[in-house]
Amino acid sequence: MHEAAEEKFVDTVNAIIRRKNAQAKLQQQRKRCGYSQKELAEKSGVNLRTLQQYELKTKDINKASGQTVLAMANVLGCRVEDLMEYSVEEDDEAI
Repeated sequence: MHEAAEEKFVDTVNAIIRRKNAQAKLQQQRKRCGYSQKELAEKSGVNLRTLQQYELKTKDINKASGQTVLAMANVLGCRVEDLMEYSVEEDDEAI
Protein backbone atom coordinates (compact mmCIF):
# COMPACT_ATOMS: atom_id res chain seq x y z
CA MET A 1 0.00 0.00 0.00
CA HIS A 2 2.82 2.39 0.83
CA GLU A 3 4.52 1.78 -2.53
CA ALA A 4 1.33 2.57 -4.44
CA ALA A 5 1.16 6.01 -2.82
CA GLU A 6 4.78 6.66 -3.76
CA GLU A 7 4.14 5.65 -7.39
CA LYS A 8 1.14 7.95 -7.57
CA PHE A 9 3.21 10.81 -6.17
CA VAL A 10 5.97 10.26 -8.74
CA ASP A 11 3.43 10.03 -11.58
CA THR A 12 1.76 13.26 -10.43
CA VAL A 13 5.08 15.14 -10.19
CA ASN A 14 6.12 13.88 -13.63
CA ALA A 15 2.80 15.02 -15.13
CA ILE A 16 3.26 18.49 -13.62
CA ILE A 17 6.79 18.74 -15.01
CA ARG A 18 5.62 17.69 -18.49
CA ARG A 19 2.87 20.34 -18.45
CA LYS A 20 5.27 23.07 -17.33
CA ASN A 21 7.84 22.16 -20.00
CA ALA A 22 5.33 21.91 -22.83
CA GLN A 23 4.79 24.90 -25.09
CA ALA A 24 1.69 26.89 -24.33
CA LYS A 25 -1.11 26.45 -26.84
CA LEU A 26 -0.99 30.18 -27.50
CA GLN A 27 2.67 29.91 -28.44
CA GLN A 28 1.99 26.93 -30.73
CA GLN A 29 -0.80 28.79 -32.52
CA ARG A 30 1.25 31.98 -32.83
CA LYS A 31 4.23 30.14 -34.33
CA ARG A 32 1.95 28.19 -36.66
CA CYS A 33 0.70 31.52 -38.03
CA GLY A 34 4.23 32.91 -38.33
CA TYR A 35 3.75 35.86 -35.98
CA SER A 36 6.29 37.19 -33.52
CA GLN A 37 5.06 38.00 -30.04
CA LYS A 38 5.29 41.69 -30.87
CA GLU A 39 3.23 41.27 -34.06
CA LEU A 40 0.51 39.34 -32.25
CA ALA A 41 0.43 41.91 -29.46
CA GLU A 42 0.07 44.77 -31.94
CA LYS A 43 -2.58 43.05 -34.09
CA SER A 44 -4.66 41.86 -31.12
CA GLY A 45 -4.24 44.87 -28.86
CA VAL A 46 -3.04 42.63 -26.04
CA ASN A 47 -0.12 43.96 -23.99
CA LEU A 48 3.15 42.35 -25.10
CA ARG A 49 4.23 41.53 -21.53
CA THR A 50 0.87 39.90 -20.82
CA LEU A 51 1.14 37.78 -23.97
CA GLN A 52 4.66 36.72 -22.92
CA GLN A 53 3.40 35.74 -19.47
CA TYR A 54 0.66 33.58 -21.01
CA GLU A 55 3.24 31.83 -23.18
CA LEU A 56 5.57 31.26 -20.22
CA LYS A 57 2.57 30.07 -18.17
CA THR A 58 3.45 32.51 -15.40
CA LYS A 59 0.01 34.00 -15.95
CA ASP A 60 -2.99 31.69 -16.39
CA ILE A 61 -4.64 32.23 -19.77
CA ASN A 62 -7.70 30.37 -18.45
CA LYS A 63 -8.30 33.35 -16.14
CA ALA A 64 -7.88 35.97 -18.87
CA SER A 65 -10.85 38.07 -19.91
CA GLY A 66 -12.92 36.67 -22.73
CA GLN A 67 -12.19 39.82 -24.73
CA THR A 68 -8.42 39.28 -24.45
CA VAL A 69 -8.51 35.64 -25.52
CA LEU A 70 -11.03 36.36 -28.29
CA ALA A 71 -8.82 39.14 -29.69
CA MET A 72 -5.84 36.79 -29.91
CA ALA A 73 -7.95 33.96 -31.35
CA ASN A 74 -9.34 36.27 -34.05
CA VAL A 75 -5.86 37.32 -35.15
CA LEU A 76 -4.63 33.73 -35.10
CA GLY A 77 -7.70 32.44 -36.95
CA CYS A 78 -8.53 29.86 -34.31
CA ARG A 79 -11.17 29.21 -31.67
CA VAL A 80 -10.84 30.55 -28.13
CA GLU A 81 -10.80 26.93 -26.94
CA ASP A 82 -7.65 26.33 -28.98
CA LEU A 83 -5.73 28.75 -26.75
CA MET A 84 -6.97 27.52 -23.39
CA GLU A 85 -4.79 25.25 -21.26
CA TYR A 86 -6.40 22.12 -19.85
CA SER A 87 -4.78 19.64 -17.53
CA VAL A 88 -5.37 15.90 -17.47
CA GLU A 89 -7.02 16.26 -14.05
CA GLU A 90 -9.54 18.77 -15.44
CA ASP A 91 -10.35 16.42 -18.32
CA ASP A 92 -10.87 13.53 -15.87
CA GLU A 93 -13.21 15.60 -13.71
CA ALA A 94 -15.39 16.44 -16.71
CA ILE A 95 -16.10 12.76 -17.37
